[in-house]
Amino acid sequence: MEQVVEKGICFRLGNERYVHPISNIKEVLSYQSPAPVPGAREGVEGMIDVRGNMVTVLYGTYLLNLDPEECEEEGHIIVLDLPDGYFGIRVEAVERVMDLPENNDIHGLEYRDHDCIQGTIQHDNELYILVEFNDYCAALD
Repeated sequence: MEQVVEKGICFRLGNERYVHPISNIKEVLSYQSPAPVPGAREGVEGMIDVRGNMVTVLYGTYLLNLDPEECEEEGHIIVLDLPDGYFGIRVEAVERVMDLPENNDIHGLEYRDHDCIQGTIQHDNELYILVEFNDYCAALD
């Protein structure tokens, strides 16, 4: 039996399923339209106020180099609590929380080269793309 060391939150964009470690995730919100930020960099949708905290909302499709036309309406915001502030990632749907075993069989993805993508995990006969948005968000101005 594998020892579980961390949990991950599973979400969907288009036909692909992703999992992000839950350690820095503050909460998951139903989508709410952010206020636009003049002069914001590409990929930033805007800002929302979550219980007095300003959250920068980023398009999940932009972060993962996906065509927005291939995704249904994005309906959730995954809020990350990072040392540099709060960041929200807009995703199509959040499906569940799953255990990430200590000995993940993580494989690279040659067809998708992106700093956020860490590899893939096979879990319950489903393929999940393991992502980590923390470093990307921390690098934003």
